[in-house]
Amino acid sequence: MVRMVCIIHLLLITMVANAQKVLLLYEGRPPGNKTDENKEELVRPEKGRPVVKNVTLPTLTLFKPVHPDAGRGAVIICPGGGYLNLSIEDGGYDIAKEFADAGINAFVLKYRTWVEGAYDRFRDIPLQDLDRAMELLYSNAAQWNIDTANIGLMGLSAGGHLAAMGSIPGKLNHKPAYTMLIYPVISFRDSLTSPRSKTRKTLIGDETSVAEKIAYSPELHISKNTPPAFVVQAEDDSTSLVGNSLSYYEGLVAHGVPGRLLIYEKGGHGFALHNKAEGEDWMPAALKWLTLNGFRRDAGSEHEIRNKK
Repeated sequence: MVRMVCIIHLLLITMVANAQKVLLLYEGRPPGNKTDENKEELVRPEKGRPVVKNVTLPTLTLFKPVHPDAGRGAVIICPGGGYLNLSIEDGGYDIAKEFADAGINAFVLKYRTWVEGAYDRFRDIPLQDLDRAMELLYSNAAQWNIDTANIGLMGLSAGGHLAAMGSIPGKLNHKPAYTMLIYPVISFRDSLTSPRSKTRKTLIGDETSVAEKIAYSPELHISKNTPPAFVVQAEDDSTSLVGNSLSYYEGLVAHGVPGRLLIYEKGGHGFALHNKAEGEDWMPAALKWLTLNGFRRDAGSEHEIRNKK
């Protein structure tokens, strides 16, 4: 087991193709883990998307822009998977490559997932990993050419819940500049939780108090200090009900927070970059929104757009 951990460690700190670098979030045993045991597994089913299961050693994978005129913005991407696994390829790496091609430093967070008996208190673990990822970006900002006032969070499905939780003041030590929530599970309220969704049950359990459900429902904690948000969802999503995105956007508008809501009529859940049902990608709209709000340098310009404060 020790030898296996060492091999994994060596792989994680090795430079890989396409300007990627994989970093361990923590030195030694991650806080909250009960053991050093590692059962991580990449599953590639004949049908369906590849997923990573049993993540107990979280990592951060950096995709740096290669263009000489790249800006200094950065985004941390939280893949989905109901906190049980991570759709880290199409819901992580593929998206990070798009951001890097657009001149944005992109980081894919492989946060810890539910593993029976692995943690002291799992409900705190994913947000703890996100906080640590933000800390790494801040501490390495000069080396990675990152403007710390321009670090955003993106989350897909359950990763959207994690990113939205990170936008609540005080949840992270460093406030994100913006969030991008893609077919997100946002609310843990009964009225907005689909029977198909495993996100709430995995993180805090279904048999919990009203107060706990409210505490883990970011749409109920929106204020004028909430970061701007770009939100994408399909109306026919049966895993994360479209009311999640609608309620979040309504909260942004009510408090005067900039936001963009993109609702597809068709598309279901988990379409990653490309909505096959409508033959459309949301990334161009996302990049346009980032430029409009000053979070991305406009293509071909000689100066960065001033960040909105």
